[in-house]
Formats: sequence, structure tokens, C-alpha cells
Amino acid sequence: MIARITLWFALLVVLVLGLSTVSCAADAPSLDIKGTLIKPPCTASFPASQSINIPKVNLNSLRTDISEWTDVDLDFTCTKGSLVHLRLSAGSGSFDSTTLRTSLDKLGLKTRLSNMTLTEKVMDLKLGDQLIFPIQDTQLKLKLSVRPVKTGQELPEIGNYSSTLLLEMIYL
Repeated sequence: MIARITLWFALLVVLVLGLSTVSCAADAPSLDIKGTLIKPPCTASFPASQSINIPKVNLNSLRTDISEWTDVDLDFTCTKGSLVHLRLSAGSGSFDSTTLRTSLDKLGLKTRLSNMTLTEKVMDLKLGDQLIFPIQDTQLKLKLSVRPVKTGQELPEIGNYSSTLLLEMIYL
């Protein structure tokens, strides 16, 4: 007797639940979501990835700390009033907040960033920190500069070297 009541009860529950989900599905609200995709407020006028060749430097230039800067232009065309967030990070590590590690022991690359938009202004660049540039007109002209430096008392070995600098850009 109990088994029959339980069986009938189970069938009744299944029937009621089946009918209730059908009726709920017909009454369920729907959301139509629409949007518009627009172009970014800025475009960079330089390649996404590039190689920079630093002129040969002799050990005497490193010893006396007179190696020359090698410059790379980082120009942007933007919508007036937008913001450029820029972060430079050491891809191969760093010796300090402004000197990249290279593939040669005891040799680093000192970095410097200048804002050339109105007049040349050297920025306070620290690797890994974010810099924010409000766009007054439509142009942002930056100049990244690097130069080889010795990182200790001893001079590095002679040879080829490389380093990686990562550039993160966010446009708002």
C-alpha cells in the first residue's frame, strides 16, 4: 500500500514539475543586449615589435661613463582629451629602477623617457611604474633613450649583448 502511494506521489510530482517549468519558460523575461564597437582613442605610429641596434661601444666609454644615448621615437595620434597610460617593464630583469639587465654580466642599459610633445621634458621614469599622459591636442610625442653602462666596479666581457623592454599601452 505504501509503495503504491509513493509511486503515485512520485508520478504526480514529476507531472507537476514538468508542467510548471513549461509555464515558467513561456513567462520568462528576456534581455536584448546591443552595443557598438568603436576604434581606440589613440593609434601608435610605431611598430608593435621592433629591434633597436645600439652602436658599438668600447670599454673606455663604459669606464668613463660617456656612452651615447640611442633614441627611439614613440609617437601617438589621439582624440583630444584622451589619456595614454604607459608602462615600461624589464623583460630580462633590471639592476635598478632605470637600468635593464643585458645578456652580458656587468653590462646594463640605462633608460630614459622624454616627452617631446611641446618642448623636450625628461620624465621621471621608473621601470614597472605607470605614467599617464593627458592628450591636450591630438599628438603625443615621446622619445625612449637607452645607453650601455657598466653595473659594477669591473668592466663586462667584450661581446654581443641583448635585452628586452616591454611596453604596455592603455588608451582611455
